[in-house]
Amino acid sequence: MSSSTHPIFVLAALGIVVSVIMLITVFKVRSWVLKVLLVLIALLALAPSGLVLVTLNPEWVDARIMRYKAFYEGIQIGMTRDEVMSLQAQLYPPEGPRRAPRIFMEEADALTFFMDPEDPKSSLDCEAILLTLKEGKVVAKTYSPD
Repeated sequence: MSSSTHPIFVLAALGIVVSVIMLITVFKVRSWVLKVLLVLIALLALAPSGLVLVTLNPEWVDARIMRYKAFYEGIQIGMTRDEVMSLQAQLYPPEGPRRAPRIFMEEADALTFFMDPEDPKSSLDCEAILLTLKEGKVVAKTYSPD
C-alpha cells in the first residue's frame, strides 16, 4: 500500500515557487505594467496555498470553530466541573449567535463535549473536547478535531 501526496499540496508548493520567481522577476523588469502583471500572476499562483491554509486552519474562517476552540482554551487544569459549565454558559449564552456544545458523556471522572454543527447538513459535528476529572477537577484535557 502506498500513500501519495494529495494534488492540492503539490499545487500549493508549485504556486509558492512560481510566486517567488515572479516576485524576483518584478525587480528585474523596468515596465510598471509588466511589474503589475507579474504581481497579479504571483497572487493567483498563491491561491492553492491559501486554500490549503484555510483547510488546515478552519477556525480562521468559521466562527463556530473559533468559539469552540476559545472554549477549549478557556478550560484550565484544576477547574471544577461547575467552573467548566460556567465558562460554557459565558461563551454560549442562550440568546447568543452560537449554540452550546452538546455534552456527550458526563461521568464522575470524565466530561466530553461535542461541537454543535448548527446546520443539519454540516459534516462538522465531531469536534470534541475530552476532559479527565479527578476529585471533581480537570486533570487533563484533549481537543479532538473533526
